[in-house]
Amino acid sequence: MCKAQRILSQTKNGTLTFCNKSKLFQLVYNNLCFELYEWELDAFKSHISQVDVSYWENEFRNWIHERKIPISVGQKHFIIIVSKREILEIKQLLSPNSHSVEFLKYDDINYKLIEN
Repeated sequence: MCKAQRILSQTKNGTLTFCNKSKLFQLVYNNLCFELYEWELDAFKSHISQVDVSYWENEFRNWIHERKIPISVGQKHFIIIVSKREILEIKQLLSPNSHSVEFLKYDDINYKLIEN
């Protein structure tokens, strides 16, 4: 990581950073990466906060996939589909000062335990 970049928020699956050199925020979540200026980040936060999770879960209740909540990212034919857990984690990443430190649970550790 370059010296101009600092971590603002971090979760199990993502990181929100800010680069003083480029003045860009970088939101990395699983295999998604968004590079946003401050006004774009504010618009994205607003968009995410307005997503009605219960509406979309009800709308796609018979859908076979776990991910049921669409997030439009500005392109007409490109929509990201996330689960309820994922959108809550993204919201947590986007509001770095509003959450406390979350301790890992046993299931969060990606390690194959072999008991001898």
